[in-house]
Amino acid sequence: MESRRMEELRFELTELLHKQNEVLESRMLGSASESDLLEYEIRQEVVHELCNKLANSAEA
Repeated sequence: MESRRMEELRFELTELLHKQNEVLESRMLGSASESDLLEYEIRQEVVHELCNKLANSAEA
């Protein structure tokens, strides 16, 4: 995989993980809405996909 594309994926992953952290913090405080939690679950799937892509590109 191109180095530039890997950088883009890493940046996207970092942004998603930051959003995930925000939801977890708001959940701990009891202020997370149902839509926040649903979006969290959807983002979690994307996080897993990005991790797999980056892992597979590292193996190549």
